[in-house]
Amino acid sequence: MKSHQELNSLALRTRRQLGEDGYSPIDIFALVNGWTDKKITVVRYPLSERISGMCTRVGEDVVICINSRSSNGRQRFTMAHELYHILYEDKMDRVICGMSFSGNKSDSEKEADQFASYLLMPYDALLQYAERFKTWDLKNIIEAEQFFQISHMAMMLRLQTDGLLTEKDASKYQGITVSREASKLGYSKDLYMPLPENRQYFTTGEYIRKVEKLSEEERISDGKKDELLLDSFRADIVYNLDEEEPDLND
Repeated sequence: MKSHQELNSLALRTRRQLGEDGYSPIDIFALVNGWTDKKITVVRYPLSERISGMCTRVGEDVVICINSRSSNGRQRFTMAHELYHILYEDKMDRVICGMSFSGNKSDSEKEADQFASYLLMPYDALLQYAERFKTWDLKNIIEAEQFFQISHMAMMLRLQTDGLLTEKDASKYQGITVSREASKLGYSKDLYMPLPENRQYFTTGEYIRKVEKLSEEERISDGKKDELLLDSFRADIVYNLDEEEPDLND
């Protein structure tokens, strides 16, 4: 099994490949959707509550499916987790990943969890951020997870892994309604909430680009294009739903 140092190094390498530094928060979905040479399609879909996500590879094409019923913070973590499987496991063809952070997990799943934590919040970035705090109380924990846009449970486990929070102290903050506490501190609840129901079925990335290219090259009819887009839950493209409101380009 890879060490934490190795996984942090892989996470930093991935950040560089994505054009990001080793300290700033990242928009993992935007970066993956724009990573055109990796041919990744991202599908958000309401999976079983036991599954956080899955990924599959066929040739050069990769599909990552994210459970859209999970919180936005957990979806970001799942995306980073699935990236580990597709980037650093050569024999990966299809992986289904459970929701729980604990339990009898394989080395592969443990490595993917740790990589995801480091990708969203590199080791040195968290230490530098922690310099402003004397103690990791609930207010500071929520502030950090809002800054790095990482789920509450992922943050708690990371603080324990890095020796910044004891298991006893962590247990005090695990049974709370974190969205309520975050809102009292002036933050939006979005990080701790799932996507709205009308956005829980959604596809982005390579699949959409391929359909558009086939249409531009006149290799499929307009009807077939619409069918393929509707199959991928993109009625907004077919029916120009977003164009009902003016674009705000500022």
